[in-house]
Amino acid sequence: MRKLFKLACLVALAWSASFTVFAAAIQGPCRLIDPSTCADTKELARTKGFMQELAHFIGDEKASYFSTDRTVSSQAMSAFNGAPDGVTQLTPSRYLFAACPERGCDGSAAAIMLNEYGQIKGLVFSSFHCATGCEDYRHVDIYMRKDDQDDAVLAALKAWATSDKLRKTMSRPDADEGIDKRMDVHLLP
Repeated sequence: MRKLFKLACLVALAWSASFTVFAAAIQGPCRLIDPSTCADTKELARTKGFMQELAHFIGDEKASYFSTDRTVSSQAMSAFNGAPDGVTQLTPSRYLFAACPERGCDGSAAAIMLNEYGQIKGLVFSSFHCATGCEDYRHVDIYMRKDDQDDAVLAALKAWATSDKLRKTMSRPDADEGIDKRMDVHLLP
């Protein structure tokens, strides 16, 4: 009887392991061409082709969001490789990925919106502009293509940047006073 029980346990274990492998094969790894396969921003940032897509989208633009005079793409990667905030499917064809830089949030974060094929539709930074030292008030900088402006994408990026969830990460709530005047949309060629 004991041998029969061991055999049954081995069969159940083998069946369970094969089911787990089968389920993983269905979901598959995170792929840029299908953002629905990515669990969070950190996973997305590690996919093959993501850095190239980001560099193609943003070009050689430089800014001082989280550190002084670095490329926008490197600052985005600094956030995306930090603490991930997960993914939000806004519509069947729009995904918003957000994360905080490695050193922590405190109102600093970045988010990227992709369509269902992994093409970047917008990029947004919540930061304290750190050129010669970080400012006291938070800024929101949104990047979109000039020929691909979409009011729904812009509204979603602004909503994320001014969400209570992001505001709750700030140690100084007064840093958001007048945020509407420090919200810039940068149109890329």
